[in-house]
Amino acid sequence: MVDSQVMWDQLGVRFEAFQLICDALPDAPTIVETGSIRKLGNWLGDGQSTIVWNAIASRTGGTVTTIDIDPTGADLVEQLELSHTTAITADSVVTLRNMTDPVDFLYLDAFDIDFAAPEPAQEHHLREINAAWHLLRKGSLVAVDDNIDGVGKGRMVAEFLSSRNAVELLDSYVRVWRI
Repeated sequence: MVDSQVMWDQLGVRFEAFQLICDALPDAPTIVETGSIRKLGNWLGDGQSTIVWNAIASRTGGTVTTIDIDPTGADLVEQLELSHTTAITADSVVTLRNMTDPVDFLYLDAFDIDFAAPEPAQEHHLREINAAWHLLRKGSLVAVDDNIDGVGKGRMVAEFLSSRNAVELLDSYVRVWRI
């Protein structure tokens, strides 16, 4: 397992958002992440959010469900013995649509973005928020990774959430909203 201080020191552009999220989460949060850890130690590229969310759940008595169509994530969760995380290998949109338990925090990061042609990633994350909407309640947090200057995975999610009166808490590399 990664030492907690080392973990926080490695977050780089994600630090501000992850700190905000951690401060805003309730005790024993239910966290759902789309897109799982893919490569151990790739803090700059992938951000290692699965490890971060597991550390938070471990300290607070919460749970993490990470969903990825690639089985690499589930293998790493098992290898790292992330005891508060359940890894599901499946299509995130279908899985979110079929889930029933309320979610305190939804982290959308399942589709790699090409900043020259961001629409496929934006559309995928819009499908995810639509599929997960029934899981969110007043006070739930939603975050989307990989945003730069208004371009990124979160553009269509931002429009969706704005139309539902969600409050944007942070517009940075990770965009964060409260329902």
